[in-house]
Amino acid sequence: MSRRQKTLLGIGTILFLGVLLAVAVQHVMAEVNFGDVLAYLEALPLSKVVKAIALTALAFWLLTLYDLSALIYLKKKVPYCTTAFAAGCGYAISNNVGWAVISGAGVRLRAYGKAGLSAGDVAKVVVFSTTTFTLGLTFTGAVGMIVGPHPVSVLLKIPEVAVQAAGALMLLGLLAICVITAVTHKPVKIWRWSIQLPSWGGVVSQITISSAELVVTAGILWMLLPVNVDVPFVSFVALFCAALIVAIFSHVPGGLGVFESIILLGMADHDAASSILGALLAYRFIYYVLPLAIAGLSIAIWEIRHHTGRFGRAADRLRGRGP
Repeated sequence: MSRRQKTLLGIGTILFLGVLLAVAVQHVMAEVNFGDVLAYLEALPLSKVVKAIALTALAFWLLTLYDLSALIYLKKKVPYCTTAFAAGCGYAISNNVGWAVISGAGVRLRAYGKAGLSAGDVAKVVVFSTTTFTLGLTFTGAVGMIVGPHPVSVLLKIPEVAVQAAGALMLLGLLAICVITAVTHKPVKIWRWSIQLPSWGGVVSQITISSAELVVTAGILWMLLPVNVDVPFVSFVALFCAALIVAIFSHVPGGLGVFESIILLGMADHDAASSILGALLAYRFIYYVLPLAIAGLSIAIWEIRHHTGRFGRAADRLRGRGP
């Protein structure tokens, strides 16, 4: 296929997916009373909000381990405070904007560049971190599909045994990756690039870090759900991962609307659409908007301190006080 044909195919796929979602969500939203949504948000216990914020802080700390493991793989020494700043702000931006490989790279270039990393090193960190997320999403989603297939079965309109079989195949794929990394020690060539695979222990570490982060993130939304929605956590994790996948492939900034639609569709057999939407709005603010605001403030402070230090040193040199 030519590049133009691939582009048209990608656009067509996104449009087709959008039409399907629009039709399906129309049926679900017909059951939503926005007065009930606002009432649910107003009645949301403060204790739940505080716990959700605490879990969000934990999730973002786990996200810093994505970059930390990438730097260990690349054998680059960077202070953890720099790693935490670059990763935390980078993910806060990319979560809201989308296109994580591009949108999260800007702040990393600034922070890691000051730490001595090249643009190529930063690109490798981003790719490694994206791979870590993909591995964890595959593992977490597969386990959820095997143990609690019901929500995904409702979402896809297929038998639960088919969902479990798909989950088993995903786990076998991850096992194959671990075996390949255990027996292959030479760089793997893909077209023009030569890639040095991590060890099998490194892959297991990637899966563990990302899975823990995804479980914590799913727990934020699960805790905000109304008490009358009785969904086993493992089943909900599978639906949460499916919603993330569709949101990523939709290329909608932050998956806004797409993620919520998939959650609502997967929980369509629960008679609480308005309350679920209220929980989704609370989750969107706590996990997406609040970290973005903190990241923006942190970047502004970092830039001010950076430029103030630079200008201060320049002034000292002019006065003959500095080197």
